Amino acid sequence: MTLNVSTISEEISWEHPTFKNFNGSIGISAMQQDNTYKGRYLIPAYNSQTYGAYWIEKWKKNKWELQGGIRYDFKQISTVRYPYNNQPVEHDFDFSTIGASFNTIYHLSDHIRINGMVSLANRAPHVNELLIDGIHQGTATYELGDVNLKIEQAVNTVLGLSYSNEEKSVNIDWSVFYNSINNFIYLQPRPGEPVLTIAGAFPKFFYQQADAYLTGTDLLINYKPVQKLDIIGKASLLRAYNKTINDWLISMPSDRFSLGFNYELPDIRSFQKSYIGMEIPLVLKQTRVPDENIHGQQDYKLPPDGYLLTNISAGTVVSVLGRSLNINLAVSNLFNTRYRNYLNSFRYFTDEMGRNISVRLKYVF
Repeated sequence: MTLNVSTISEEISWEHPTFKNFNGSIGISAMQQDNTYKGRYLIPAYNSQTYGAYWIEKWKKNKWELQGGIRYDFKQISTVRYPYNNQPVEHDFDFSTIGASFNTIYHLSDHIRINGMVSLANRAPHVNELLIDGIHQGTATYELGDVNLKIEQAVNTVLGLSYSNEEKSVNIDWSVFYNSINNFIYLQPRPGEPVLTIAGAFPKFFYQQADAYLTGTDLLINYKPVQKLDIIGKASLLRAYNKTINDWLISMPSDRFSLGFNYELPDIRSFQKSYIGMEIPLVLKQTRVPDENIHGQQDYKLPPDGYLLTNISAGTVVSVLGRSLNINLAVSNLFNTRYRNYLNSFRYFTDEMGRNISVRLKYVF
């Protein structure tokens, strides 16, 4: 197979002078992309033209910060493919999308900040979502696009809170979000139709749309009990619901948490900026999946069990011939835990990678 992708992009932006606490920019952009191939293809040859215009304004005074923007894009895709009968099949797509957002930040004090954001986002289908038809070697799945896909339309809302104490030893970032999406594009497994080839059997997935909502929360806590030690905790929770079938949305991340630390070691002779670190991620089993008693078989396998991993890292900077040599060591899955990731399609066939040791060297000339 011979594949050639040519991309040309242009952008013109003008930042206007500050006027009554307002500063912003206006711009236009364009991109032309040409994809050609010889031989078997996963995505057919296509030509894409995208043109856009945007306007962004920011306002800041005292404890308030406001930002708003609007953007319009027009995208045109022309494709041609040759099925097994060698009769060309042409498709032409035109998509017009508009997006807008408004964000506000209020500083309650020097240590507490709250923010809120509302946005309207429209997304045109990608070429692969429209026209893919074949085995995706990166995921070991057979994927099938849909030329009838419509524009995704989303209304997103986010509320956030940031806190840091006077000593900067405690930093907290917390946000909650709710996204309502019409025509949400996602990959749906088709368990009853695996694709059989001379290379074996492959799970079949196809792109489809549904009205959905995604809501959840993210939390990041950084605690510095002493000057050189950072203790970091994270949490991410998501609830994704398919309103079209009145059930959970398939292939969504499960709840996950992590706890870790980074410690800066004292400099010793030529060893500078040395550190050690550890992270312990916990991923729970995904139980919010479509009910197969109601909708029939929805996936090739049930979600795997949750897992707990241990990752460690260390690094230093050494002076070599008057230049800096960065040495970094990382060990993921330290205890060689056997697990499978729900979001990885390779879980149908095999476990995730076991203990992995990597060394990275960077010499600054």
